[in-house]
Amino acid sequence: MQNINKINRSAIFILILIVGIFNNSCIKDNLTDLNVDPNQPTYIDPALLFVYSLEQGVGNYNSDVNVEQWGMMNWCMYFASKNGVVPGDEYVIPGSKDLLWDEQYANALINTQEALNIYGDSTEYTNHIAALKIWKTFLFHRITDLWGDIPYFDALKGYQDLTYQPEYSTQQDIYLDMLTVLKTASESINETQGFFNAETDLIYQGDILKWKTFANSLRLRLAIRIKYADPEKYAQEMSDLQALDFMNDNLSSALFPFNSDKKNHVYEADFTGEAEIQNNPSKFLVDILVNTSDPRVSIFLEKSTLSAALPWFDEYKGIPNLLDDTHPEWENFDIKWGDISKIGNWFVRAETPGVFISYSEVCFLKAEAALDAYFGGNAQEYYEEGVEANIKFYGDFGETEHIISQTDIDNYIASIPTVSLEQIINQKWISFAFENGYEAYAEYRRTGFPSFKQFDGSDIDQSIYPNRLPYPNTEITLNQENYNTAIQNQGLDNETIKLWWDKN
Repeated sequence: MQNINKINRSAIFILILIVGIFNNSCIKDNLTDLNVDPNQPTYIDPALLFVYSLEQGVGNYNSDVNVEQWGMMNWCMYFASKNGVVPGDEYVIPGSKDLLWDEQYANALINTQEALNIYGDSTEYTNHIAALKIWKTFLFHRITDLWGDIPYFDALKGYQDLTYQPEYSTQQDIYLDMLTVLKTASESINETQGFFNAETDLIYQGDILKWKTFANSLRLRLAIRIKYADPEKYAQEMSDLQALDFMNDNLSSALFPFNSDKKNHVYEADFTGEAEIQNNPSKFLVDILVNTSDPRVSIFLEKSTLSAALPWFDEYKGIPNLLDDTHPEWENFDIKWGDISKIGNWFVRAETPGVFISYSEVCFLKAEAALDAYFGGNAQEYYEEGVEANIKFYGDFGETEHIISQTDIDNYIASIPTVSLEQIINQKWISFAFENGYEAYAEYRRTGFPSFKQFDGSDIDQSIYPNRLPYPNTEITLNQENYNTAIQNQGLDNETIKLWWDKN
């Protein structure tokens, strides 16, 4: 993380422009050599660009808290607001969605692309190039899963080709290309060659073989994501993925190492007044954990303050989702005095890791593919392996208090329903709690699970559930022609339009 702190963020793009100018116009002759100012850089180490992209790609407070926590995590019923909802405005589109778009393109992706431009086709840096392409694919996959059609093939060319108004690519074309990029990148990795050092590689500390499993695991996720939109491609990908290596334990998960300098965003949000209103465990989540005797309940939740002194209060109680702000049911919540649960302390530590893709998710992906008869192995075993991996994850990256005994794990697994798509996604949803709103949101749209309910037990109104984010205002004003083409292809630019892969 020291490299991150040394980078002057306001100067990073000036450095990139310098790189572009000198890479394209530097003439090696004596006169030029004499005129080189030794105090002005003509080259930037791609490692600095990579570490900066990793740090920006994980998101910053304003974009992540507003979009992921107060948006997606509320929509997916992890959190609920103490203020309830205003009728007709149940699903508020996050105000920082434009900031997230800019952050991912202008900070994370452009620096990744510039590092790739510097390396070019160099065989000496095959592993570096592979990791950069894997990371670039991960970033694009998150963006397209939120917006749909986006600038992709024509993007990131502003300072190199002067393409300031990139064309939009269809999500179908983007997904097919991302699958190809991940396959090629994985196959190109050579463990006998050099790679970024541990200080630069914030995800795997310089272990290139783990990047290979990251590529294969991400490819598995993307292949399953499109199974209803392109079942033939899904089957082809599963056939090709059979013999590959994937993440095989919690330590091989792709994680971001938050720390005292770059703090976990749930931790940061926990210290704001707004979070006291927004970031409360929902009744939907709490009831599922309590009613199934899930041993993770003590990890996910703190016992209500009042239950410690007054035993007739529930130890664990959540805020109802989608309850009108004027509903009389609010009288049964003594929120001011502490009859509701707060987020468990594991999640509100500065160093709690950020999850890009976990070993438990890979197990659930394998379980779904095996259930479809497109992947070797036993779906029930993969499903149970995923549950156990997630329960152990908190102890692997926590303290002694976060370790759940094997007996409790075994008893819980023996009690859960037999494997089915619904049960796989329900368990995946639990494993994403407070950590991965992006994937919870994507998987709910893809599968319809979990079956989210209103406070009275009725189904939520799917007609108002957001299926995507509207494009940023800057695209309307600065890239209008291509924006118009995109909405002609995809549909009106609002949250009701479904993405290409959302066919179920």
